[in-house]
Amino acid sequence: MSRYYALVFVALAFGIAASVSVSSVSGPRQFAGDLRVTELLTSLRESVRLPSENAHESGEDTSTTDRLVEFWPPIDGQRYPDLVLEDSHGQLVRLSDHAGKVILVELAAVPCEGCQAFSGGHQYGGFAGIGVQPGLDSIHQYAREIASINLTSSEDVLFVQLLLYGKGMGAPTSEETRAWAEHFRIHDSDHQFVLRGDSSMVNHTTYSMIPGFHLIDRDFILRSDSCGHQPKANLYTDLLPKLARLSRQPKPSINSNSKVNVNPFFQK
Repeated sequence: MSRYYALVFVALAFGIAASVSVSSVSGPRQFAGDLRVTELLTSLRESVRLPSENAHESGEDTSTTDRLVEFWPPIDGQRYPDLVLEDSHGQLVRLSDHAGKVILVELAAVPCEGCQAFSGGHQYGGFAGIGVQPGLDSIHQYAREIASINLTSSEDVLFVQLLLYGKGMGAPTSEETRAWAEHFRIHDSDHQFVLRGDSSMVNHTTYSMIPGFHLIDRDFILRSDSCGHQPKANLYTDLLPKLARLSRQPKPSINSNSKVNVNPFFQK
């Protein structure tokens, strides 16, 4: 806790300096300066993984002993964060354990109508009373049509849906995650599963990434980022065709003693 207050002191000092630097400017630039300070304070608070103020009222799991997020958000062209999160059955999953496969990650939120559509909402109906965005098929359908890949059975591709927000716009509960997976028939298997996002991942940056998709190659490198309403890569003309190409590449030679190079803090 003392580390948090020390960091807040630094952030406040930064804020004072920032406010002085824009004191002669009014309007949007002044607001942008204030926003940067606010975001810095939020980032610092999350970096020490303090539970949210309403965690107990919302039923949010405040334990940080096992569920770990190495860093967030991911960076295009670099190693993907080694997420250790619960699946829809409450079992811990380390994402890097699946290195060697091509991994398609969908970033989803319960209140997102586009996420409901990509999850199969037009086939199974909306979840938790949320509408389904018209004109969008499921990601499973697009993967079949564009990449010629069946996400429910491919031996080369793993589909991971990362549920980051529950209906109340906080981190989803275990029950919400289980019910979401059951509703959309995303059953845990060697081919696909749902992971429950951690409260430390809930911030403005994550919000702007939804709906979205990440494509991770066999070496656990982020190769395509199609997130938010202004994605870096187009889902249909870039990410999914790249998924097809990566899935056809030979698997890397990995001996029994080799592992993805992860932060030693996350080694068990």
